[in-house]
Amino acid sequence: MSKFMKRHLAIVFIFLLSVACTSLTSLNQLRYINGASPAADGSIGAALRLFFLNVGQGDSTLIVASPYETMLIDAGPSQAGHDIVLPFLREQGIKKLKYIIATHYHDDHIGGIAEVMKGEDQILGTTDDMIPTNGVIDRGGKYEDSSPAFEEYAKTAGTHRITAYPGDIVALGEASVEVVAANGALEDGTEIPIEPFDENSASLVLLLIQGDFKYLHASDITGGGGDPPYQTIDIETSLAPLVGDIDVLRVAHHGSQTGTNANFLDAVDPEAAIISVGDGNDFGHPHGEIIDRLLEDNVEIYQTEQGWLDERFDDDVHVMNGSITLMTDGDTWSIE
Repeated sequence: MSKFMKRHLAIVFIFLLSVACTSLTSLNQLRYINGASPAADGSIGAALRLFFLNVGQGDSTLIVASPYETMLIDAGPSQAGHDIVLPFLREQGIKKLKYIIATHYHDDHIGGIAEVMKGEDQILGTTDDMIPTNGVIDRGGKYEDSSPAFEEYAKTAGTHRITAYPGDIVALGEASVEVVAANGALEDGTEIPIEPFDENSASLVLLLIQGDFKYLHASDITGGGGDPPYQTIDIETSLAPLVGDIDVLRVAHHGSQTGTNANFLDAVDPEAAIISVGDGNDFGHPHGEIIDRLLEDNVEIYQTEQGWLDERFDDDVHVMNGSITLMTDGDTWSIE
């Protein structure tokens, strides 16, 4: 029996014992209360689209299995939710979101989430709100450094917030999206201390699977990179063997030197990589060392903008200067 089937049967058993439970405090509860799960045989055929939105120096990814099976992962910095994400949702004919996921609490990831939830008029509680039907999933707790963007996110998401834990799975059409890391904890029970606390290291990392297709959303996870004394905690090396071989990687932390270490890249071995990055950013993203490492592993690289990409890579990296679309039926996939 597969690991997924064992987990699914356990969820059904818990549901039968807990049908009276109505409090949504964790993603585990969300899984069995909402009931739906992807086809257990990993069936393929339904089109799945991933849109990597160009929100400048930030990150926002929209996953669409159908008009009613939608997931928004982050919404870029402030103003991007209203000016970029909401118009894109309208363009795609999406009137409702099933899930919103906040990977972590830095402004360039959550700044636009409250704006999306408030809808075009930016007033919560009106008919154009985009409140996700199945909740706003995040790492729980609060942002230790706080910020106006986090305070607005927490206030707007309110009781819709659901804490994610490693091993949690949600269904999106025929695809499954598993939380493989959260707050330094991994799905096999490994717990990596984040001391001193680092918001990037605490990111949710998500593994999407449909049929034979695998996509890893690495958020801003860290891999021990960075110049002393600012080296980061290595989450990636322990995580990589749990993830295994993938097709497409959303590169960690906008191509920062802090992540995508050699051990991690060798283990997950992607064919293509997406880097969400903004021109003129203050961080030198993407770092040349990371681009070199990806190219040496024969990974096809796509970027939303140029950022600080060295001109020596101009013939090797696809700079889209716009949003990037990935399509898959679970068998074949393509990026445009």
